[in-house]
Amino acid sequence: MFDNSPNPSPQETDPRSVAERPGPEDERIALRCNRKELQLLDSFVTNGEFKSRSELMRAALRAFLRERALSGAMIPGATENVEVPLRIRSDELDTFAAYGELVENGSPLSAVLAALVRRGAFELKVADLVANARQSVRKSADARAQLVGLERVGAELSRKGVVGR
Repeated sequence: MFDNSPNPSPQETDPRSVAERPGPEDERIALRCNRKELQLLDSFVTNGEFKSRSELMRAALRAFLRERALSGAMIPGATENVEVPLRIRSDELDTFAAYGELVENGSPLSAVLAALVRRGAFELKVADLVANARQSVRKSADARAQLVGLERVGAELSRKGVVGR
């Protein structure tokens, strides 16, 4: 547990003390961990990767929230993930795996690739590009249909002798 301050029961909470409470940026939460989890946390601290357990937990919480926000998990209706096959060169695979290990604190390759795709989709505005491409395809199909119709009308007029070639 990171916070050793006593927690008052709901009966002991005075409504006047609510105004004296710290703001959301100063509030604390307590986590209960078993001995093995605490040993793992302490190993990160003793290795110098983090200054304290609190810093480690804040970093982990931020990474978790960032990944959840970038994933479809927080979007209503987007509850299922779809797996897609992906072919990349072995040097790219090594780079992305190293990125997940070193930068994303040991994230698996699939999570790293999914986050990169989401970020690319956001930054490149892929949805807008797809909408524009679909609109262009529709316009082309309409233009082809009009051309076919005009060719038929021209052939019919030529057959009737109205228009000479």
